[in-house]
Amino acid sequence: MTRLLRALAMFVALLGFWQILSARIDPLFAVLGIISAAVLTAYALWLVEKVLGPREQVRPISALGFVVFAGWMLARMLQSAVWVATVVLDPRRRPHPGVVHFDTGLPSPAARTMLANSISLVPGTITLNVDGQRFTVHAFTPESVEDLATAATQQRIARVFKVAPDAPPAMVWDPVHDELPEDPA
Repeated sequence: MTRLLRALAMFVALLGFWQILSARIDPLFAVLGIISAAVLTAYALWLVEKVLGPREQVRPISALGFVVFAGWMLARMLQSAVWVATVVLDPRRRPHPGVVHFDTGLPSPAARTMLANSISLVPGTITLNVDGQRFTVHAFTPESVEDLATAATQQRIARVFKVAPDAPPAMVWDPVHDELPEDPA
């Protein structure tokens, strides 16, 4: 029954979205909207169950934890943008790009996806690869991955998904290049 309700809610939302975008109610557009919403609903249900597992295995998330995480993430994005701009614009500060590898204890694919996207949203970092629990991240400076090194990001995501928090991971930093010579100027 819950699968049927989920499918119905998704279908109505997709059909409503179609209607808002098309802004037409003539029969051709109505039929096209119904067909499109039905096909997308069938595919989306299959995809959601493949990624998250059957409904019985999916744990509910903490709405309050998500709101707190979103606020923290927004502040982190702004702070990182200022940091990257400072490094780029101040000739005394030099970027030290590198790639960092670490493992996370976040158990669900949804939680790891949220971590990968959170890393890429923060200026100065981008997720290069996720292989199970293993993450590969490019960073503009070693300071850019400080939240990952202390597991601050992972712990906040763990609160959203109501799982045990991660301990700070063992991280391996690989510089992108050897140290650059100092500018003679």
